[in-house]
Amino acid sequence: MLLSAGFVQAYALSAAEPPADLPVAGALALALRGTQASAVVLDLKTGAVLASAGAPRRGAPGSTLKPLLLEAALEHGIVSPGTEVYCRRNLHIAGHAFPCTHPANQPVFTAESALAESCNTWFAELARRFSGPQLEAALQTTHLPHASLNSADVEQRQLAVLGLRGVTASPLELSRAYRDLLGHLPPAGPVARGLKESVDYGMANPAAVPGVTILGKTGTASNPGEAWTHGWFAGAIPGRFVVVIYLPRGDGGGAARLAQRFFQAVASPGQAQ
Repeated sequence: MLLSAGFVQAYALSAAEPPADLPVAGALALALRGTQASAVVLDLKTGAVLASAGAPRRGAPGSTLKPLLLEAALEHGIVSPGTEVYCRRNLHIAGHAFPCTHPANQPVFTAESALAESCNTWFAELARRFSGPQLEAALQTTHLPHASLNSADVEQRQLAVLGLRGVTASPLELSRAYRDLLGHLPPAGPVARGLKESVDYGMANPAAVPGVTILGKTGTASNPGEAWTHGWFAGAIPGRFVVVIYLPRGDGGGAARLAQRFFQAVASPGQAQ
């Protein structure tokens, strides 16, 4: 199916999958109109591709990887929901700065609040607590392509957990990883709450739509050899669908604003701008 506004299907549907959902496809085309973004929307229950748009892309997932690895760490007791880390906001790894950009008035984070505010320092500490084999096993559960890890290299583990090196994703791959994650998350658990709070008031807040429950996470990263960053939004309306948006030049906030346009169009057709 061809999308309006010049967008074409980037991912072929198998004969077993139903045709794209027209209202969702139209909302996605409207949200991405005039941009170079790529996106995929999956039915949360069946995994069917409801709509896709833009050219095939892939890149480092950035902070969209955090909830996937956090859930694995919680399941295996590597951290607990109450694990606290003090954030000095000046994280350095392998000679590069990865400062935290969340508000400075909250210096101590738990798993839930660290996810909501995307605290790099908390997740760098999580990487320290993963052994190499444990992190490799956690990455395997995401089904995202990744390089082999040097078990003894703490900095390599940190960059991997932050989604900055060694892991790549396409919008389709990341949407499937999020569908798998959201399909078994306890609604009252720290990962589900952290994803909701990320949209309600945290780093993914540009995607928020009043009156609509949205779970989501942003990510900003750059690919090797590129001086610019790309942005991601990965999230869902519970019970309905998963959406992943990739912005080839920009940041997670920009991708989240496109997601907001999509959610507005789906919630109130004809009202998205």
